[in-house]
Amino acid sequence: MENSSILSIVKAISDVFPQEASIAIADKSKFIYYQPSRAIDLKIKPGDDIHESTLTSKALTRKQRVEQYLENSVFGVPYYAMSTPILNEGNAEGCITAIFPPTATPGVPKLPRHHFLIGKGEDRWVPIPLHEIHFIESDKGKTYLYTERGVYVNKYSLVELERILPSDLFVRCHRAYMVNVYSIAEIHPDFHSTFMLIMNDAARTRVPVSQKYASSFRRLLGF
Repeated sequence: MENSSILSIVKAISDVFPQEASIAIADKSKFIYYQPSRAIDLKIKPGDDIHESTLTSKALTRKQRVEQYLENSVFGVPYYAMSTPILNEGNAEGCITAIFPPTATPGVPKLPRHHFLIGKGEDRWVPIPLHEIHFIESDKGKTYLYTERGVYVNKYSLVELERILPSDLFVRCHRAYMVNVYSIAEIHPDFHSTFMLIMNDAARTRVPVSQKYASSFRRLLGF
């Protein structure tokens, strides 16, 4: 595809996708255009080869639209993407991919307006308002909600919670943790360009920010 065609395509679709979506355009073998958003940036560069595990590659191979949430991607961050091949007489000449942060996955329902999660105690279920949850931990296949009232088990996985919880309140910071941003008391630098969070719960719990999530964590919190 020629550059003039690329610019025409981008102009035509720029108003179709939400502002949090990044847009990547590829030919048969490499990316030729990339427009990052403030919400997510996969650091794609024009000229980068198309990795076979990406959705762009799958759309080109299958010659049909594909969409998928990727928890562990070749780009180092989780994201949701929709890739649509550009077909010419049945041949895939290129591909347009829209990339969304996990919290902006299209079509994923949000929590009901009462805004709480159900936590299971030893002998009962407790509705817990979101603002009362300091952080959420995944351990050995179970999800735990940490509150001042105690620790409760929740039925959702972290991946599911990342997609349905409000992004202005909860942030994924580690493969095993999500935190309530209003429960962060301090942020300390740690090894390998990561951070350690001191939460404002009674125990002053220390929650790590892993290298995988460090860049997106800083971008979302604005530092």
